[in-house]
Formats: sequence, C-alpha cells, structure tokens
Amino acid sequence: MHDKLVNLRDVGGLRLVGGGTTRPGVLYRGDAPYPGDTSPDSVESWPPATVIDLRSRTERERAGYVWSARTAIHRIALHDEAAPTAAWPSGLPDLYGRMLDTAGPRVAGAIAVVARARGPILVHCAAGKDRTGVVIAALLLAAGVEPEDVVSDYTRTSGNMAALRSRWKAKGVNRTAVRPVPDEFLRAPIEAISAVVDTLSNWTGGAECWLTDHGADPDDVQAWRLRIRDVEVSTEHEQEAS
Repeated sequence: MHDKLVNLRDVGGLRLVGGGTTRPGVLYRGDAPYPGDTSPDSVESWPPATVIDLRSRTERERAGYVWSARTAIHRIALHDEAAPTAAWPSGLPDLYGRMLDTAGPRVAGAIAVVARARGPILVHCAAGKDRTGVVIAALLLAAGVEPEDVVSDYTRTSGNMAALRSRWKAKGVNRTAVRPVPDEFLRAPIEAISAVVDTLSNWTGGAECWLTDHGADPDDVQAWRLRIRDVEVSTEHEQEAS
C-alpha cells in the first residue's frame, strides 16, 4: 500500500500562452522513491531516463533508494531549509522566496539538464511539493505555460498529502525530523506558489530572463522551450531564434 510514489505526475497537457500545450512524456514531477517501491501507474513510461534529485545528501543517504544503471542522476541540493530534517521557516511563501533569493543559480541549473538530457525527466524532492514546486514553476513559466496552469498544477498536490503522510509514516520519515512539521507545510496553498509565479513573471524579461540572469545559458532555455512545447505553429520568438 505504501510502496509506490503518490505525488507523481506528467506535466504534459498544460496550456501555453498563445495556444498549444506542454508535450507529455517529457517532464515528470514527484515525491521521493524508497527501497521496495513498485512501478507507478500514474505515468506512461517508467523508470525515467533522467532524474533531477533536489534533496540534500543526508536525505538521499537516509532514504537509501538506488536507481537502475539505465537512469542518469543529476543531484542539485536545492535548499536545506526545505528538507524534512530542517528547522522550519515562518511559512511557505517565506520558504519559497528564500529559495529564489539564495538558490537562484541552482534553480537555473536545472535548465541545462532538461534541455539536453534523455527523457522522460523526473524532478523530485521529498514530497514533490516545495523544492520541486519552485523548480517546476520556473521551468514551466520559461516554457510559456499559462500562469494559471502553473498554479493549478502545484495545487494538485493538496489531494495527495494524506497519502504522502501515510507513506512517510510507514517509511519512518517522520522519525528523522528535528521537530514536528507545521500543518502549513503539509498543504499546497495557492498563495505560496502564486508568490513564486509573480516573482518570476514580473522579472524584467519574464521567467526566461530570470533564469539567464541567474546563470542559465540562453541556448538551453530556448532548447527547453522547443522540447516541451507541443504547438502546431512556432511563436514569433521561436521563429526568430531558429
């Protein structure tokens, strides 16, 4: 019952500004795997060809899961304060804001992976909500996804939190926490991710420029847009870049 990812999904099918949708089978988001897990049935292809693991080394070692040799692993320890073993900050909007302020180059570093790596690509942390939520929001906004759909994709996690808590209890995750997790951190509220969407969207030049200003290669951003976007006609921006 507890040996399967419970917050895993393909981000294909999200609406793009100006028409079209994100292409399925390119990018997954999810919670952390544990030894003994069985293959999930919520995505079409498994295991992923590439994984971006946003957890700290301590979290990874404690979980003990080992991917098969066929899966390429990229480890980007995004933000220790988002780990379940950390002392919790004042709230989710504050936590997400700190990630953007202090770990911007690490968020931007995901672009090089998703632009070039074999797919499908899984981005995950512990819950697939906080660190994953910030990185996925940046990737989707840079691809031109409608901000409304970025928010609604994040809030889908709310329906999975009870199953996550049950899975963590069965796996002994709760016993590793420095102190009990506040109830707010076990939700996926609109206001938390909306603050991220606003920060990235209101940056001069939008989310694409936020990423390049924090170290992403513009060519990688463009390659990512072309990879994830399922549109019949290229946008003017993409035509000019080709």
